[in-house]
Parts: sequence; C-alpha cells; structure tokens
Amino acid sequence: MGDTLHIEGILRIYELPDALIHDAVFQAAWQRFTLSEKAREAKQVVEAHNLITTAGRTQILNFIGASGSTGAFAKYYSVGTGAIYVVQPSDTALANELFRAVPASYSVVGNQVTITTNFGTSQANGTYTEAGLWGGAASGTLGSGTLYTHLLYSYVKVNGVAIINDYTLTAT
Repeated sequence: MGDTLHIEGILRIYELPDALIHDAVFQAAWQRFTLSEKAREAKQVVEAHNLITTAGRTQILNFIGASGSTGAFAKYYSVGTGAIYVVQPSDTALANELFRAVPASYSVVGNQVTITTNFGTSQANGTYTEAGLWGGAASGTLGSGTLYTHLLYSYVKVNGVAIINDYTLTAT
C-alpha cells in the first residue's frame, strides 16, 4: 500500500484600503487570520485554482530528494494580461507577463503554505488573465526564471486599489 501526494493551489485576491497594505502590524496579523477573518477585513474579489507545471513538480521532487539546499519555490509572483484559454503542465511562461513582485510573506499551517504578495495602488494596473509563481533563476526581470505554477482567472485592477494576493498550496 503506497501513499499518494496531491497538491492543490488556490489564489484568492482581496481588495483593501491602501493604508492597510503598508501597515506592518496589519500585515503580520494577516498571516494569522482565518478565511472568515480575512473576509471581514477585506473584500475577496477572486478565487481561482492553479496547475503546477512540469518544472514545478520537478522542483518539489528535487526538494524532497535533496541532501543539501534547494532554491525557493516562490521567489516571485507575477500576473499577466495575455489572451490565454487553457494552462498546461508544459507551460514555461505567462502569455503576456505584466508585473512581478517578491512575496511579502509566507505562512505554513498544517499541510498548507500561503504565499502572500501585495500590490500597492499604483502597481500592476490592468486586466489580469493569468498568474504564476516563479523560482530557479527568477529575478525582477519579466520572464526570468522558471514558471512553477500557472492559473487562469479574470480581474481588473485599477489605480487607487491595493490588493493582497494569497496563493495557498495544500498537500493532501
């Protein structure tokens, strides 16, 4: 009898006042909030499921089998505006990457890790169609590194609105 490892990812985007996105106490508390507490503090505007790419699966297996250290799985989180209709395990890039940022924090609780990335009011404005987590040689340069996750969704971020992107990966 063998064990099976299944990893599911969900992206939740919350809109909130700009002052809170820069409040260190609020940001620290955000990681401890339950989903219902987050819903009281901010307006959830997106919930979308992801796909772990072939490169992402390989990175997870390398981490499990490594005797030394491996690179971070989520060095950058990015959003894109490309015309895309399906994601595939073989995807290596977003169709049209708009913006990327280093995650602000992560929290491991039980069998879940939530990777949180904040976008300020003037950052990453546009019509989102896709997002992903990047590792490997990822840097602040769009398209750099290895795409580990990819998901489709629709959201319009406008100037004057700050958002929190919570990307949760659950192992079962």
